[in-house]
Amino acid sequence: MRKLFGAAVFVLLATAAQAQTPQPADWITLTFTAELNKNADIAWERMGGNDWCAIVKYLDIKSCEVVSGRGELGSIRTINGTIVENVVARTKYSYTYAQPFTPIFYHGTMEVVPLTANSSRLVYTLIWNQTAVGDAAAQAAARDSRRQRFQAAVDKMAAAANAP
Repeated sequence: MRKLFGAAVFVLLATAAQAQTPQPADWITLTFTAELNKNADIAWERMGGNDWCAIVKYLDIKSCEVVSGRGELGSIRTINGTIVENVVARTKYSYTYAQPFTPIFYHGTMEVVPLTANSSRLVYTLIWNQTAVGDAAAQAAARDSRRQRFQAAVDKMAAAANAP
């Protein structure tokens, strides 16, 4: 039933939204990092990397529901009941999601990069088309808001990973 519901939500939103990336697109990328004093296996687990809704612990998100899959490629989750995200790439220590039904065609990647036997690095990258956000002031506000919000989230993830 849950898979049917997830598929129905995906199709319904795809049909209803009909959102396409405006052309020409003006892509913006923000990257956030944190050094981790744990190996990648431990860091990924402590951050909840295998729990596709663990992000609610780190961002100001009221709800997250996996409506299709379990976080593997092709899985679908909803954020705060309205934002649809699907997994478009997955590795042992990373996942990339997309918000395909928004005019900004937002993507995010969370990954832990192994460095040594006892250290790793958290890298969270966002990319979106800022053309649909509005004028230059609105675009700057959107960038600044994401910078603050996601750096705070990365700091919280690092604290979870680095905890004794």
